[in-house]
Order: sequence, then C-alpha cells, then structure tokens
Amino acid sequence: MSIGQRKAIGWAALLVLLAVGTSLRVWSAGATPLWEDEAESSINAQTILDQGIPTDHFLGQPIYENVMFRSWPEHEEYEFKDLSYSGRGVVAYHGWLPLYSIAGSMALFGQEPDGLMGSLTPQHSPDTLIRRTAVPRVPAVLFAVVFMVLMYLLGRSMGGPAAGWAALVYAAVAKKNVYYGSQARYYSLTLMLIAGSGWALWGIARRGRWRDYIAGALMLVLLFHTHITSCLGMCLVGAVSLPWHRGHGRVWLKRGVLFLIVLAGTLPWVWWTGFLDNTRGIPAAWRMQGFWAVVYEYLTQRPVELVLFFLGVAAASLASWFGGRMPRRVAEAFGARRGVYLLASVWAGVMFVTFAGCMPAASFFTTRLSLMIAVPCMLLAAMILSSTAYLVSRRWAVVLAPLAVLVLLALTGRLLTERAPAGLADRFEAIRTVMGYLQDAGLPDDTRLYATPNGHLVMTYYTGLPIQSVAPIRKTFLDSYPGPVVIIRKARYAPPPDIVEVQALARDAGVAMDEALAGDWVERIYGRVQREEVVGDVASVSPAIERVPDYLVPMVERQKRETKMMRDMLSWHVSSALMFRGYTIRTSPNWWQTYQYRFVGPDARSGDNVNYADRVRSAVAVALPRGRCMVYHCPPIGPGE
Repeated sequence: MSIGQRKAIGWAALLVLLAVGTSLRVWSAGATPLWEDEAESSINAQTILDQGIPTDHFLGQPIYENVMFRSWPEHEEYEFKDLSYSGRGVVAYHGWLPLYSIAGSMALFGQEPDGLMGSLTPQHSPDTLIRRTAVPRVPAVLFAVVFMVLMYLLGRSMGGPAAGWAALVYAAVAKKNVYYGSQARYYSLTLMLIAGSGWALWGIARRGRWRDYIAGALMLVLLFHTHITSCLGMCLVGAVSLPWHRGHGRVWLKRGVLFLIVLAGTLPWVWWTGFLDNTRGIPAAWRMQGFWAVVYEYLTQRPVELVLFFLGVAAASLASWFGGRMPRRVAEAFGARRGVYLLASVWAGVMFVTFAGCMPAASFFTTRLSLMIAVPCMLLAAMILSSTAYLVSRRWAVVLAPLAVLVLLALTGRLLTERAPAGLADRFEAIRTVMGYLQDAGLPDDTRLYATPNGHLVMTYYTGLPIQSVAPIRKTFLDSYPGPVVIIRKARYAPPPDIVEVQALARDAGVAMDEALAGDWVERIYGRVQREEVVGDVASVSPAIERVPDYLVPMVERQKRETKMMRDMLSWHVSSALMFRGYTIRTSPNWWQTYQYRFVGPDARSGDNVNYADRVRSAVAVALPRGRCMVYHCPPIGPGE
C-alpha cells in the first residue's frame, strides 16, 4: 500500500470517527429536555443578550441557583442572596466563556431573551420545547468535535499513531464524553481546553518554540474563563513539567511572557467582578466532615482511573530502572515513552489533588472530578493499550489499539447503550403538563409564582415566566403576602402502571373496560401516591381521592412499593455525595432542603418546618397528570387572616 493510499484511509477513518462521535452527541442533545444546571446557564446567556454581561437578575427578580449561605436582612421577601453572584451583580462562581457561547448560539438562531409580560401565562408554546432545548446545546456539540481532534493530536504526538487513534475512539464514543459533549454547560468546552492546554504544554516541553508558549498562555486564559479550578490544575501541571524544557533557548523570557499573558487575561476580570470578595467564606469541601470518605469511595468505585494512574507510574518506573535488561520489543513499546507515561500520570494526579483541595463544598460532586481528570486518563489508556498492541503486532497496532479501547469501554460499562426514545415529545411530557396548567390557570397578575429548587430554573426558561425558587423566601413573607401564591413542587414517583395490565385486571374481575377508561384509572393510580402524601398538609387535593375498585387495589399497593424502592435507590445514590453526609434523603423535598440549607441549619428548615408549610394549609394541592409535579394553589389572604 502506497503512502498516498495510507493517508487517504487515515483521513477517511478520522472523518468517520468524528461523524460517529458528533452523531452520538446530536442524538443525546435531543433526547431529553434541559435539566436544572443547563437551564441556569441558558438563563445566564439570556441576561447577556439583554444586558451584555451575565447578571444576577432575570425577568425582574434575582436568579437563584446555589446553596443558601449569605443572609439578606434588608430585603422583605428574600432571606438569602445567592453565592453564585458577586456584590457587583454579575456571575462570579462560573466562567463566562461557556455562557457567551450559548448566548451566541441563541443570537445566531434568532432566540431572543424573554421579557416581562402583562399576564402570567407562558410566553412560549409546547411547540418550541425541542428548539429551545437544542439551541443552547449547539456550542457543546461543536466544542466536542474540536475536543476529539485535539485528543487525536495529543495522543499521536505523545504516544505515536496507534495512541492517537485509540485516544480518538475513547473521546468519540465513551458514554461520559458523549454526555459532556451534549450539555448546555461548561463541560464540553472545559474538556476541549484541557486537551488544548495539554497539547500546548507538551509542545513547550518538546520543542519550546515561541508559538508553543503563546498557545499555552492563550489556552490557559480561555480555560480560566471556562472553569477556574481546571485552569489552576493545568497551571500546576505546567509547573511540574518545567524540568522537561529547561534546555530551551531564552526559556526564562518565554516563561515570563507566558506568565504576563495569563495575568493580563485573568486579573482584570478577577478585580472587576469582585471574584475574591465573593469567594471569601464559601465553605470548602476539604473542611467538611466525611470528605476523606468521599474521596476514598470515588477511588474504589472508579477503579479504571486508579488502575490507569498506577499503570502509568509503573510503566515509567520499570522502563527507567530496567530498560536495559528488557527484551528489545518491550523496551521499544514502553521504554521509549517512559517520560510520557510519567507526565500523563502526574497530570491526572495533579488534577485530582487540585479538585479535592480547591472545589467548594456545594460543587463537590464526583462527576465534576471525572471531568477534570478525563483527558489524562484517556491519554494513559490510549498509550498503555497502544504499547500493548505494539507488542502483539507492530504492523497492526493502529487497528488493535482502538479495538482494545472499545473492549475496555464495553467491559467497564462506558459505552453508550441506551436505545433511542420512541418519541421526543414523551421526554418533554412533564414540562408540557406544567405549561398547560399555567396556560389554563388564569392566574391574577399579583400572584407570586414559586417552585422548589432547582426546577424553577427549568420552568422559567421554558415558560418565560418569573418562577422563583421558594428556598430563599422568608417564611414571614409567605405567611403574610396578601395575594395568591402558587408553589410548584417537583416529586419523584415510580413510572405509572400499564394500561394493558389495568384492562387485564378488570377483565379477570369480570369488568369490561375500554382503553379510555383504563387510561383514566392509570392517571388516578399514578397520582394517588402524590395526593395521599399531602392530604393532611393542605385544605384539599385535586382530584379528590376516590375509592379504588377491589381488583385494582393490588396495583395501588404495588405503585407505593415501587415508589419506595425508587426513593431508596435515590437515597443510596445521593448519600455518597459530600453535601448529604449525615442526612437521610428519601424524597425530592429532602434533597433540595438538605442541599439548599446545608450551611444554615437544614433540620430547622425542612419537613414540617419548611418556609411554605403554614401558607399551604389553605391551599388546593393539584396533582398534575403524569407531570410528576404537585401545585399548591394558595388563595389570597383576606382581612384579619
């Protein structure tokens, strides 16, 4: 095969893998509606379109997206400020670059920022849901394409052609990478810039040209404005790699220029936004009880990353100590890359330590740790598997290494295996139900609209209505506000029964039941758990709790058992997070009350002590059909009440 033919096959393989990776992300981006954090970023992007910078107000009210921590004694309605925003009224907790990319996508596709309307009816119809979901996610997919290319280049330059192909396959099809590359968040851009920074730092270590230093500086500046903790980690990685480029000409001048560019690209933002004042006093994760237990559990529950780290260190150490006594083939496969193995392992270790030492408690979730160490771990996997493939067959290593990556991902459950949804509309059913209720409710203009966090962000984004989080609201304000109050409470319940099974139970009992009546009973049984849970807390529930025929009672009991099982599983999953250590999480209210009030006494603000408990005693609690939401419709307070 000629060189030209090999190049043509290489380009074709590259384009096919990029197309596969992009298709997976496009499918993932359209499979589900925006979740809470994505809605937050999309709302921040709308403030950019409206005011030029990401500010702390939207639709005339403060934006709440984080834990309650800072008191607001001078405000009548709000008891707390949100720590995501500085005293200057701008975003300071998150990087701005992803927000501007989402705003740019909105502008490109003609999506204008929402404004206050004269009535409390949704500004957007259910027909816009898919479009309003896809537009904010477009930048993530584009960043993911660049990320895949960078991983190929990084793997190839550090580990050879086989490592480049292996790294590209890992980046393209791994389940977590697909998820990161299809979310309207900072994830995809962070991965891209970590890979870009690593490539630039490797260029500095290997060649030390002016262009390498300038590229490294620009990558670090962009990474700072995307994910500050990752930027700090990459700066530390750059410091650790200094011995690799000490022999370069004019090295201190180049380092000085890099340092000055990074300072010039970051310090003005730090000063102008009030970032340092804003971060002062925010609880650090490493100070919390249970921190080391969470770190240990992460390492034991994700053995692949741990094994890759130690394999990289072992390969570098053995090649250095025993390289002269190894068989020639083994020395060629592993010994020639011993410095690269060591550098990639140190890279992963530094990012891990940076996350553990610098991440605020409110953001200390292991999925975000996985984001920071993803690139060096993928690189280690690609290099180890490519070196192993080289031992098997030098000629076919470029084919065997990517196949080995697929086997590794399959064996560790990291391939995307979920089937495509039958219809996108089904995934948006809960949001459509809320929109339909608000459209038909005919709420007076003086109604206060609240929702449990952080579902209020999703509802605000999709409806265009000022739906505020109920968490920061003063209890005294809720108890005394004279106008109507509507509180939308998210809930977690087991999936509804099957219509066919309802008809079968009726048929066995000798009752004729058509599909329409069976569907009605499915709705009643599904919503019954919701209504029974709140019946003692409110004035009435709607629909009223009806008598269930004897032949359907077993299905009601099964629905309760399945709901309990689902919540037990949620409790087990959530309890591994640092913020929930020491607390039992069984329901959605348990989740948000513990998280939001973690540093201001959750026990005194949860359950029967939640701020809206007294106001909803006069409410009609409406269980929305198949919407997994309960709406507390609280009437106005009359004179003397």
